[in-house]
Amino acid sequence: MNNEIAGDFASGRYPISLLKNVISNNIGGIERWLVSGLMSYSENARYGVGSLEILDISHLEDYHYSMSYCYQSHIFNPCLDIETEESLINAVTFIVHPKKITFDIINNDRPSTADEL
Repeated sequence: MNNEIAGDFASGRYPISLLKNVISNNIGGIERWLVSGLMSYSENARYGVGSLEILDISHLEDYHYSMSYCYQSHIFNPCLDIETEESLINAVTFIVHPKKITFDIINNDRPSTADEL
């Protein structure tokens, strides 16, 4: 799983605005993992490509931060009679290291049939 954004962060703490800018400019590398929770709704849940938006980044302690974000989704589950388009809001924590930002992302990809057995 690619949950990192490479960069030069060796000079210490960075303003929230700079971190937000760096993450926004590199969000494509981790986008898939940030929206992987859609599969818990339905195999037919779809992410609105390009709709991911960073809402807020807050400093927790030392080099630890929290980021809240939202994205558009289309969820279809005929068994549960669900068909909806909505904006989902999630949060993730991350750590700024000297050469990268590492996100604490839980892999929500649906296991294969072999994994389930």
